[in-house]
Amino acid sequence: MAREVGNNALTGIATGSLEQMNSALAQARIRVDSSYAKLQHAEALVVHIETQLAIDERWKIGGPEYQRFKEEASLGKYHSALDQLERLVVMRLFELSKLSLSGTGKFILLSP
Repeated sequence: MAREVGNNALTGIATGSLEQMNSALAQARIRVDSSYAKLQHAEALVVHIETQLAIDERWKIGGPEYQRFKEEASLGKYHSALDQLERLVVMRLFELSKLSLSGTGKFILLSP
């Protein structure tokens, strides 16, 4: 994403305008430096947390722990979607009961 933003900043400059090119290069350098500092900070934080949790080896992509967590995350998303669907169905049934149409077999399309 950072590369795309940098490329867009540099390609949007009119050819021949040295002042605009210099300004864009300065902004790109600032963004690169800022991104690199954030990366270093994140890496230091990861090392600190790994030390506190006594983690010797990181999970490898495709490894058994990684696959198990990936499956659990997918299952969590599925349950979240199912809960949302259940909430919408209950809301619709409540709306129908307010209209005294529940159990009549009649369906009215109500806009959300």
